[in-house]
Amino acid sequence: MIAAVAGVAAFAFIAFETLAVHRGDIASVGGQLENAQLRESADAGLTAAIYGLSLTDTSQRWSIDGRPRTMRFGDTMLTIVVEDEHGKVPINRLNEDEIRQLFAAAGVKGDRLDVLVDSMQDWIDEDDDKRPHGAEAPDYLAEGIKPRNSDFESIGEIALVKGMDAPLFAKIAPAITVFFGESGSFSIEDAQPLALAVMSDQTMGAADILERQRELAGERPALDSSSAPPPPPNLIGRPLTVRVLAHDAEGGSYERSSIVELTGSKTPYWVRFVE
Repeated sequence: MIAAVAGVAAFAFIAFETLAVHRGDIASVGGQLENAQLRESADAGLTAAIYGLSLTDTSQRWSIDGRPRTMRFGDTMLTIVVEDEHGKVPINRLNEDEIRQLFAAAGVKGDRLDVLVDSMQDWIDEDDDKRPHGAEAPDYLAEGIKPRNSDFESIGEIALVKGMDAPLFAKIAPAITVFFGESGSFSIEDAQPLALAVMSDQTMGAADILERQRELAGERPALDSSSAPPPPPNLIGRPLTVRVLAHDAEGGSYERSSIVELTGSKTPYWVRFVE
């Protein structure tokens, strides 16, 4: 009798363990399905943005000033932002003074400012001669990092530079670009606040910088009726970042960031970078 009870108990334990494993498999599949649906929704948001940017009616064309736009795709809510890469700091074109101004405007001071400026230049120059406060290959060995000794190829690469940390990188990343394009100049109208401060040689407390911050926060200033709005920029060949955040009612979310260029041809756009 005891043996029979023990056998039943053992069978029940095995059955419970099997059921638990299957429940874990089901939960895993469910999570993968939810993530796939969110990725599909984010891709749909990218497609919607490209369509909106391609409209010939300039009164309906999507803006590229970084203000968020929301829309629904099935059961998913999308928040879509389009940023003009011409409204950002072209990091590979900066000289020493402009690099210093970038980090100073982001709030860096003292010795750390010197370290960042020298390390940025050491990273992109072709030699292995270390500047007074900089860093070359031996200084990165412990982290397994090898400086490029040429231009930055992605924004994420800047996070590896000596003196950088996550909070500072999060502050400057939206305002810098390595995809400025072959032609065109800095766009004040669509500039990120930090980029506007650097490229116009102002402080973050300047009036037009504060106004730009309010605009991005949704606090649109009253239109000046005495002057006509500027004509919309030509978007053909202009690098644009499209950021899409997809989120559902269960709290799941997925974010996709792509840099695209409209072509005006049968192939309507090129994807330059996907994060």
